[in-house]
Amino acid sequence: MGLHQKSTRTTATKDFLGVLPDGILSKIISRLTLKEAVRTSILSKSWRAIWTSHPCLLFDSASILGNKIHSKSMSCCFGEPDRQLQRLHFVEKVDHLMHQRRRGLRIDSLAIHFHLGKEFASHISEWIECAFAKGAEIIDLDLSESCSFKVDNVPLAEFERYTFSCSLLASPNVRCTLKHLRLTCCNFDSVPTPGSLASLTTAELRDVNISDQQLENFLLTCLRLENLSLLACTNLVKLKFSCPKFRLKILSIQNCPRLDSIELGPESLTTFEYTGELATFSFKYAPRLTDMYLSFTGHNRQDGVSSALSRFACDIPHLRTLNLVSVLGMKTPELPDKVLNFTNVQELILTVFPFHDEDKFDWIIYVLKTFTSLRSLQLNI
Repeated sequence: MGLHQKSTRTTATKDFLGVLPDGILSKIISRLTLKEAVRTSILSKSWRAIWTSHPCLLFDSASILGNKIHSKSMSCCFGEPDRQLQRLHFVEKVDHLMHQRRRGLRIDSLAIHFHLGKEFASHISEWIECAFAKGAEIIDLDLSESCSFKVDNVPLAEFERYTFSCSLLASPNVRCTLKHLRLTCCNFDSVPTPGSLASLTTAELRDVNISDQQLENFLLTCLRLENLSLLACTNLVKLKFSCPKFRLKILSIQNCPRLDSIELGPESLTTFEYTGELATFSFKYAPRLTDMYLSFTGHNRQDGVSSALSRFACDIPHLRTLNLVSVLGMKTPELPDKVLNFTNVQELILTVFPFHDEDKFDWIIYVLKTFTSLRSLQLNI
């Protein structure tokens, strides 16, 4: 073989990818999806483990099983035996990936979007503990059936939920870096260890079985929490946010059907959003509460609109923005004869549904008399 041919052959077989600095390789990997990153392991010998530096782990039906949730290929719903096989396959593959990922660097986020229950609890907990130990700032756990299988016209099978425990995030040997926690469709178990989740700033609990006491214990573990969302949590009845140590700024509560009373007390609270049946509100001490969104449902929605346009003037004197949805039409609520002035509200947004053609807008006179500092009135009909 001539010298030119030898040189060409050596150049062709040289592993140029392998000589790139680790910092550049990590940058390349981080710009790929996890699925694409794993595929790079076939590029060269030195790249077999490069994907383990990927900081964002998303495990869902598409990335693990190659299925799209509601694609045409899945138009016929799986029976429960088929779904169980899918779950076993999903857990097996994630176990394999997480075993390799333990050898990698820091994990920024872990997202598990698949319908899994109690029988896979040990696996799910191990994945969470691994991510937490590697400094994860985001944990997103969605175990609802709709994120994995098409469920149209199919009765939901009895399914025992996975129980998320705060003890997974309270290791004495690991510094807590978690900032954002999102849980969907699971049970909740809180351990009253104040300050153990000191870095947590955002929490969203959707369709989570959590009691009033468990929520209170949880809040005491994350005293720096600034944004809390509670959605379709059916076990909540009486909520109290009165601890002076709370730093909560934004509180959103949506469609918690058993909720009877809400006591708002954190001095830091600035924004309150509520959707659901009329509950008893107590604004014990919220001097910074300036923005409010209200949408009342159920048979007491008329009373809810009336209270929002009258009693809240005294209860929340510092209110500046009120966004109110009326699902009845403004002719229906009984507004008081005595006008209670909202002295600080500068922006009022009214969404009226349904709107009646015969409405003569007499209630506008009440609104203009009540909101004496109004600068902006937005009427959505």
